[in-house]
Amino acid sequence: SVGKNDENPQEQKKWIRGVNVGGWLMAERFITPYLFAVNSCHLQGSLCWYPGQVGAPEHLLGRTANTTSITSAATNSTVSLAEGYASDSINTLCDPNVCQPKLTVKTKEPNDYHERHWKSYMDYPVDEYTLGQTLRTAVGGLSTAQAYMERHWDTFLTHQDLKDLKAAGVTHLRIPMSYWIRGDLQGDEPYIPGGWPYFVRAAKWCRSLGLKIWADLHGAPGSENGFDNSGSYLGVSTCHGWDQNPANVQRTVDILTDIAQAILDEGLKDVVTGFGVLNEPFVDCDQNIVRNYYNNALTILRSLLGEHVSVFVGDTFRATRFNDGFWTDAEMHHDTYLDSHPYHVFFEQGRAFTPRQHIAYVCRHDSNDVRLCCYDDPPQNTIPSKGISRIIGEWSGAYDALPTAMTPYLMKQIAANGEAPLLNRTLSKERKAFLRNFVEAQMVAYEARDEGVSSGWLFWNFKMEGGAFAEWDFLRGIREEWMPPVPEPTVASEDVYGSCLDIYNKTNDDYMVVNEYPDPRTLDWNQWQGWGADDDLVMSDPNIPDVTYGPNPWYLRGWLLPMCLVVACVALLRLRRIVVHKRREKLGYTELNELK
Repeated sequence: SVGKNDENPQEQKKWIRGVNVGGWLMAERFITPYLFAVNSCHLQGSLCWYPGQVGAPEHLLGRTANTTSITSAATNSTVSLAEGYASDSINTLCDPNVCQPKLTVKTKEPNDYHERHWKSYMDYPVDEYTLGQTLRTAVGGLSTAQAYMERHWDTFLTHQDLKDLKAAGVTHLRIPMSYWIRGDLQGDEPYIPGGWPYFVRAAKWCRSLGLKIWADLHGAPGSENGFDNSGSYLGVSTCHGWDQNPANVQRTVDILTDIAQAILDEGLKDVVTGFGVLNEPFVDCDQNIVRNYYNNALTILRSLLGEHVSVFVGDTFRATRFNDGFWTDAEMHHDTYLDSHPYHVFFEQGRAFTPRQHIAYVCRHDSNDVRLCCYDDPPQNTIPSKGISRIIGEWSGAYDALPTAMTPYLMKQIAANGEAPLLNRTLSKERKAFLRNFVEAQMVAYEARDEGVSSGWLFWNFKMEGGAFAEWDFLRGIREEWMPPVPEPTVASEDVYGSCLDIYNKTNDDYMVVNEYPDPRTLDWNQWQGWGADDDLVMSDPNIPDVTYGPNPWYLRGWLLPMCLVVACVALLRLRRIVVHKRREKLGYTELNELK
């Protein structure tokens, strides 16, 4: 097994270091925005591409939307997939003059940031649920929808990608998948099944290259968090669509069992060596329910895939909850991992950090969070658990742009212009230099070399479409050298790149590499904008810009000016009354109310 080696102290520890293959078998808009930009030609059965779309044939790369079009076929509403489009639309670009955007979803207000004067509007599909709804309205119905999704599954992850990941030193791939990947649909669920054969193909590729796969159930019926990456964006972050519905919990157990059995039946046990039982269950999950599910999942996976299959579980965004003796038995809970996902872009204060503040936050906050769990002797926390270990299952190089704000901008531009902005975005040498330090610091922090509580990390994501989210793109980082070479599995990152504070001290604190999005001046500061940071090292940076966009002091708040005007008017009227009264007294007048 890979990870801790408590039963054999002489065996050298091997770190788990890998990447996520996100946005593939569980699609996400910010990873592949064009996939969600369904247009009228697609609903006629066309498989036309957008400019710069990932997976497009090489002869289309670099062309604009008007270079090649499908004008004749796109207007024929009776054309079938096989006869009209299978041959002539697979290698063409969508003509924006013909292919009209299908804006089928009324947007919900974002709950991780709040803009002033936000208004709802019609949008492209936002998750796989609404994507499936839209695609099923196509000519040919489900068959057209499946052809559309199969092109994505076939082209997004390639054999060359896997070869490049292997060459970069990656040992593990975490592959998020939908719960309907093997066709488990109930009622009116509109999801498009069919991704399983592509998972099997990838597993065989990985076997030939010596890569290990950790499958990950990334969404559950009812949604365990309400996020779009669960397949169903609810507009509110909550676990209650899952944990408060016993049928959904049991269905998840059945789905997990079916996928594990299929891995066994396909003969993939040797390459699919790990399984994530539920991605990011939200903080409000009932702990008794989620832990009971974890226990059941562990039993099922070990019974089907063997005693040494790695099992990782979500920390419900509160890792310390699990530092209470959870899964600490060396015999039962070896090769188990508590999965955590630290990011710097989901709170406004973090997006506004200086370069050194970001590194300091990694060195203090992120490092401390890793060390908070898991131990055999809580709360003393001196003996690392002989069972469960920490794994940082998602993290990235992103630091100043919020995906849930940037993605709607991209989709609006695709709808308006037929092309995504920032496709060919380049990174300055200064930005790449900071990214290198930021990534190195995280590699060091998440391994927690000296504490013995962590087993490694997996970067999110292996690649991205376009340039808007370049900092999430591992393979681009390798090409541009801001993603450092992955050390050998037996070598700690700290032994190669120095301590986190060493990296902090060498970081150039030039604020010019920070380009915060959304602009904080557009945010409603009377609403929640994320958590705060109060660590002394983080907040002592002398280069913090002298700009405050937070809640206004009392003397600048919007209600104060009208109130001041009212008070001033009342005071002036009162003063005038007093002056008039005094003048009248001098002239011998007496006010009527003084005669009562």
